[in-house]
Formats: sequence, structure tokens, C-alpha cells
Amino acid sequence: MNQPQTTTLSGAAEVACARPAGTGTGFAGIGRIDQQPPFAPVTRRALMAAVNTAGRALGLRPATVSVLDALLSCLPCQDARTGQDRPITPLTLLTVYACNATLCFRARGITDRQLRRHLDKLEALSLIRRRDSANGKRFPILQKGKVVGAFGLDLSPLLARSGAILALAQKTRDEACELRGLKAEILKLRQACLPRALPEAARALVDGAATLIRRTSLTLTEARGLIAQLTALLDPAPDTTEMPATDGQNVRHKETPKSEISKPASRRLADLWDKLTTIPAFYPEAPRTDHRLLQLIFEFGTMLRIRTALLAKAVTVLGMARTLQIADQIASAPDRVQNPDGYLARIIASGQTAVGHGQLALTT
Repeated sequence: MNQPQTTTLSGAAEVACARPAGTGTGFAGIGRIDQQPPFAPVTRRALMAAVNTAGRALGLRPATVSVLDALLSCLPCQDARTGQDRPITPLTLLTVYACNATLCFRARGITDRQLRRHLDKLEALSLIRRRDSANGKRFPILQKGKVVGAFGLDLSPLLARSGAILALAQKTRDEACELRGLKAEILKLRQACLPRALPEAARALVDGAATLIRRTSLTLTEARGLIAQLTALLDPAPDTTEMPATDGQNVRHKETPKSEISKPASRRLADLWDKLTTIPAFYPEAPRTDHRLLQLIFEFGTMLRIRTALLAKAVTVLGMARTLQIADQIASAPDRVQNPDGYLARIIASGQTAVGHGQLALTT
């Protein structure tokens, strides 16, 4: 009785190996279709569009994305009759056995050394898995003339995450669309602020808004915070309508600390961070720039259920450092400050810039 044989090809070399009973091939560690994870069929074009869109969130640089595109281009997805691309499915062999020269050519002519570095990055990000043969070569495993497995670069980790990557790309596109709208609103508010007589700090904020929105790293949180600040400049009177007459809070006035503008920003922020008791538990790393400090104020203030517009007014009236210190004190006594929004509004209305320690009385 004839036994089926398995053949491996590596360049001009051919090695024949009989298939052991009960196994698919006589080779351990190869990429095989029957061992691939389940995933929804997806076209190479759709997957690469998603990877391009979500590349930054995935930790990929453009050159590494090009290498991933080159790997996907080697998958056997082309219809032999029509020449059209078919979707990648769990029945597609996902282990690429193309040589480095082919991959370098398809990745826009990068060098062999660059290719290896990008492959290391993709493996570190769990987007590919190396399936090396004994001699390190990549080659397919054939049975009766049909490829059933391969040594090479396995794209199974990428395809297993394809659904999540597609969702992340859609979220990224949605956020980019929203950010464009927020940028337009920022420009509108900035134009409204320009004719007004504003304090020096507020004028610097208005002048810097146009530069800020051109930053590619601008986030939705930062854009919303800037909108709140500009809105507060157009209506600087503190809003205390949601606060009882006394709010049950006792506030002790202290002299405003002298500005430490002469200190470098990183030094001033480090000194401020050392005075906080609660916020560092949520943000172990101290902000290194005033911009990051502003972002943190809005993030943490939202956690305390303080309105964004009120936070913007606090920053304008009290300054970023005092606003953060007050938020820290509120967070350290949640049982005594049951209305953080009203508490901060009262401090702004009183024109006070410091809160006495131990003076947070029970709210009514």
C-alpha cells in the first residue's frame, strides 16, 4: 500500500519526508491551517486600511506598517481565474515563506537589516510569530502538490486581532472627525476673544490656541478643555446657580503664594506634585509640562463630577496649580465634600485662591 509523502522546498533544495501516522506532517513547529485561530473573513485592503489608520495606537511607525503590508501581499488570496483578491479566511495559510529579498522589494526597497528590525518590532507587538526551520530558512510543506504548511512568518496573531483592529480604526476615524469639529469651534471662539481686553495669561492662551490646534498629537480631552477655557473668557463671571447659599462649606482665606514663574516648568511641577496627597495615586508620573498639567486637571476634575466649564473658570481665576490643589483636597475628603462642583464654584465666587487644611466641613 502506497504511503503519501510530504515534500519541503527551500530554493533549489528538496527534502522528502514520509508523513508519520496520526500527524499532518513530519515537521514540528510549522504553520498549519488546522492550527490557525478563528476570525471573521477580511480583505487585505480593508485590514491594511485599518492598520494604517490605527497604526499609531498600535505602536507602529509607517516603515513597519509597510513591512506588514509586504507580508500580507504574500498571502495566497488572489483568485486564479479573475485575478481579484479574495478575503483572508481561517482556511488561508497565514505563514509567509517569501525570502527577505522579496519582502524588502515589496516594502519599498528597504535593506535586509531594516527588514529584520521591523520584523522584530512586529513580533514584539504580537502581530506576527516566527516559525523557524532548523536552518532558519523559510519554505512551504507540500502534500500531493498542495501547500499544507510552512516555515516562515506566521500572521495568525494579526488576523486573530483583526476584528479589534478594525474597531479601533473606526473609533480613530470617528474621533478624528469629532476633533475636526472641535478645532473649528476653537477657531470660532478664538476670533471672538481677540477683540476683548484680557489679562496677560488669558491673552497668551488665546494667542496660543491657533498653534495648539495644529499639533498632530492634540487629543479630544485637550480640545474640549481649550473650548471650555475660551468659553469662560467670553463669560468670566463664575456660575453659582447650582450651589446653595452657603453650601455648608467653611473656607479659610490665605495669601496667594507668589508666582514661581522664574523656575523651570519641570521644577515647578515637581514641587507642586510633592504637595499633593491623593492625585499621585491616580497619576504616578508627575506632569512635565503645563500643557499636560492642564489636561490632567480636566481629566481628574471630570472624575470628581466637576463640570468642564467650571474647571475652565477655576483655571482662569485661580490658576492651574491652585485648581489642582483644591481638586486634590476634595478627593482626599469625599465624605465631607459631597458637592465638589458647588464647592469649587463657591471658592471662585469668593475670589479666594487657597483652601485651609482641615476646613472642609460636612455638606448639607
